[in-house]
Amino acid sequence: MNLAKIRTYRKHSRWADGLFWKNPVLVGGLALPLAIIVSHNLKSAVAISILMACSLIPTVLFALLIGRRLPQWIASMLYAVVALALVLVSEPLILPIAPGMSDTLGVYLPILSVNTVLSTLCARCASKRVRPFLMVVDAVVYSAGFALAMALIACVRELFGSNTIWGLSVKFPIRTRGMQIAFAGFILVALFGALFRALHRGMVALLCRRSRPKAETAGQPSGGSL
Repeated sequence: MNLAKIRTYRKHSRWADGLFWKNPVLVGGLALPLAIIVSHNLKSAVAISILMACSLIPTVLFALLIGRRLPQWIASMLYAVVALALVLVSEPLILPIAPGMSDTLGVYLPILSVNTVLSTLCARCASKRVRPFLMVVDAVVYSAGFALAMALIACVRELFGSNTIWGLSVKFPIRTRGMQIAFAGFILVALFGALFRALHRGMVALLCRRSRPKAETAGQPSGGSL
């Protein structure tokens, strides 16, 4: 009973693994330079998340088309070129967030084309066992998971570091400049990662506890039997 419920839970949670329990940043440890350096404020986090989605999803589709036809070393270079071109084409999408956002992100824009989330998903596309539809789902969910991680980290750092959210002043009793340095990003990634893992284990443990009373009741003999 326990195993059946856990398998059912994992089957349904498969569609949201990259968002919570297998978050590429908080749990998988991917794209850490972006999560730690760029997440000092919410505007930068949203901008980089938009560019991540615009480059990751089409590149995974491209990888599904050519991933099995070319040697891995050639395919990897093509993925980076395609992703970089997509980042440059999508750059106008982040300009309404704040003028000069491209200059603010600087070198981290081209880094998007070689980030580990993209390379991990594209490498999976070369496998014959992979299902194309699930790879597209993974690309979408991993993009959302990346955006969730960036937003959580950026909100905490901006609130505690400068008492603002999206550049707007917020009345908050605590202010520490240390939240704006990179070391704070490492700490927040670890804390949120531990929280997500704990929630996942709690869900599995809850399913096990709910099934135990039923199993014990089914195993007890009735009072009138000898």
